[in-house]
Amino acid sequence: MDVDGFRADFPQFIPELVPDARIRFHLVVAGKLLPAARWGELLDEGVGLYVAHQLTLELEARKSTDGTGGINAAAGPVTGETKTVGSVSHSITRGGATAQGGALANAGQYNATVYGQQFWQLVQIVGAGGMVA
Repeated sequence: MDVDGFRADFPQFIPELVPDARIRFHLVVAGKLLPAARWGELLDEGVGLYVAHQLTLELEARKSTDGTGGINAAAGPVTGETKTVGSVSHSITRGGATAQGGALANAGQYNATVYGQQFWQLVQIVGAGGMVA
Protein backbone atom coordinates (compact mmCIF):
# COMPACT_ATOMS: atom_id res chain seq x y z
CA MET A 1 0.00 0.00 0.00
CA ASP A 2 1.16 3.52 -0.77
CA VAL A 3 -0.14 6.97 0.15
CA ASP A 4 -2.55 7.11 -2.81
CA GLY A 5 -3.88 3.64 -1.98
CA PHE A 6 -4.39 4.64 1.65
CA ARG A 7 -6.23 7.81 0.66
CA ALA A 8 -8.44 5.81 -1.75
CA ASP A 9 -9.42 3.40 1.05
CA PHE A 10 -9.70 6.09 3.75
CA PRO A 11 -10.83 9.28 1.98
CA GLN A 12 -11.62 10.98 5.28
CA PHE A 13 -7.87 11.57 5.80
CA ILE A 14 -7.73 14.44 3.31
CA PRO A 15 -4.37 16.11 2.53
CA GLU A 16 -5.46 19.30 4.32
CA LEU A 17 -5.96 17.24 7.47
CA VAL A 18 -3.09 14.76 7.17
CA PRO A 19 0.06 15.44 5.12
CA ASP A 20 1.45 12.69 2.90
CA ALA A 21 4.58 12.53 5.08
CA ARG A 22 2.58 11.38 8.13
CA ILE A 23 0.87 8.67 6.11
CA ARG A 24 4.20 7.56 4.66
CA PHE A 25 5.73 7.41 8.13
CA HIS A 26 3.02 5.09 9.45
CA LEU A 27 3.08 2.99 6.28
CA VAL A 28 6.79 2.35 6.86
CA VAL A 29 6.18 1.40 10.50
CA ALA A 30 3.30 -0.88 9.50
CA GLY A 31 5.57 -2.53 6.93
CA LYS A 32 7.96 -3.42 9.75
CA LEU A 33 5.27 -4.61 12.17
CA LEU A 34 3.06 -6.63 9.85
CA PRO A 35 4.89 -9.47 8.08
CA ALA A 36 3.45 -10.03 4.60
CA ALA A 37 3.89 -13.79 4.91
CA ARG A 38 1.67 -13.87 7.98
CA TRP A 39 -0.96 -11.38 6.80
CA GLY A 40 -1.30 -12.73 3.27
CA GLU A 41 -4.37 -11.38 1.45
CA LEU A 42 -5.37 -9.27 4.47
CA LEU A 43 -2.13 -7.24 4.48
CA ASP A 44 -3.49 -4.11 2.78
CA GLU A 45 -6.53 -4.06 5.06
CA GLY A 46 -4.34 -4.48 8.15
CA VAL A 47 -1.89 -1.80 7.06
CA GLY A 48 -4.71 0.61 6.23
CA LEU A 49 -6.46 0.12 9.56
CA TYR A 50 -3.18 0.39 11.49
CA VAL A 51 -2.31 3.67 9.75
CA ALA A 52 -5.84 5.06 10.19
CA HIS A 53 -5.66 4.22 13.91
CA GLN A 54 -2.32 5.97 14.35
CA LEU A 55 -3.42 9.02 12.38
CA THR A 56 -6.63 9.29 14.39
CA LEU A 57 -4.60 9.33 17.62
CA GLU A 58 -2.35 12.03 16.16
CA LEU A 59 -5.35 14.13 15.13
CA GLU A 60 -6.83 13.85 18.62
CA ALA A 61 -3.50 14.83 20.15
CA ARG A 62 -3.42 17.96 17.98
CA LYS A 63 -6.68 19.11 19.55
CA SER A 64 -5.05 19.44 22.97
CA THR A 65 -4.89 22.96 24.31
CA ASP A 66 -3.76 22.09 27.83
CA GLY A 67 -0.02 22.41 27.19
CA THR A 68 0.65 18.66 27.38
CA GLY A 69 1.42 18.24 23.70
CA GLY A 70 -1.65 16.07 23.37
CA ILE A 71 -0.70 13.46 25.93
CA ASN A 72 -4.17 13.55 27.52
CA ALA A 73 -6.03 13.69 24.23
CA ALA A 74 -4.22 10.64 22.89
CA ALA A 75 -4.32 8.72 26.15
CA GLY A 76 -7.65 7.16 25.32
CA PRO A 77 -11.04 7.40 26.92
CA VAL A 78 -11.53 8.91 30.35
CA THR A 79 -14.75 8.17 32.18
CA GLY A 80 -14.54 11.36 34.21
CA GLU A 81 -12.01 13.88 35.40
CA THR A 82 -12.65 16.83 37.69
CA LYS A 83 -10.31 19.72 38.43
CA THR A 84 -11.02 22.26 41.15
CA VAL A 85 -9.27 25.58 41.58
CA GLY A 86 -10.65 27.62 44.45
CA SER A 87 -14.41 27.63 44.12
CA VAL A 88 -14.40 26.72 40.42
CA SER A 89 -14.79 23.11 39.35
CA HIS A 90 -14.38 21.79 35.81
CA SER A 91 -15.40 18.25 34.76
CA ILE A 92 -14.32 16.41 31.64
CA THR A 93 -15.81 13.24 30.21
CA ARG A 94 -14.28 11.77 27.09
CA GLY A 95 -16.00 9.11 25.07
CA GLY A 96 -14.48 6.61 22.78
CA ALA A 97 -14.81 2.97 21.98
CA THR A 98 -13.80 1.76 25.44
CA ALA A 99 -15.97 4.22 27.34
CA GLN A 100 -18.98 3.14 25.28
CA GLY A 101 -18.62 -0.46 26.42
CA GLY A 102 -17.17 -1.74 23.17
CA ALA A 103 -13.68 -2.64 24.41
CA LEU A 104 -12.07 -5.72 22.93
CA ALA A 105 -10.27 -8.03 25.34
CA ASN A 106 -6.48 -7.63 25.31
CA ALA A 107 -6.60 -4.98 22.56
CA GLY A 108 -4.96 -2.35 24.77
CA GLN A 109 -4.34 0.93 22.95
CA TYR A 110 -6.15 -0.35 19.85
CA ASN A 111 -9.41 0.12 21.76
CA ALA A 112 -8.88 3.90 21.55
CA THR A 113 -10.26 4.14 17.97
CA VAL A 114 -12.73 2.27 15.82
CA TYR A 115 -9.90 1.67 13.31
CA GLY A 116 -7.79 0.18 16.07
CA GLN A 117 -10.59 -2.16 17.06
CA GLN A 118 -11.06 -3.29 13.47
CA PHE A 119 -7.30 -3.75 13.17
CA TRP A 120 -7.23 -5.83 16.37
CA GLN A 121 -9.97 -8.09 15.02
CA LEU A 122 -7.85 -8.72 11.92
CA VAL A 123 -4.81 -9.37 14.12
CA GLN A 124 -6.78 -12.12 15.82
CA ILE A 125 -7.82 -13.60 12.47
CA VAL A 126 -4.30 -13.76 11.07
CA GLY A 127 -2.89 -15.01 14.35
CA ALA A 128 -0.35 -12.20 14.69
CA GLY A 129 -1.34 -11.33 18.26
CA GLY A 130 2.12 -11.88 19.72
CA MET A 131 3.86 -10.09 16.86
CA VAL A 132 2.03 -6.77 17.03
CA ALA A 133 2.72 -4.41 19.91
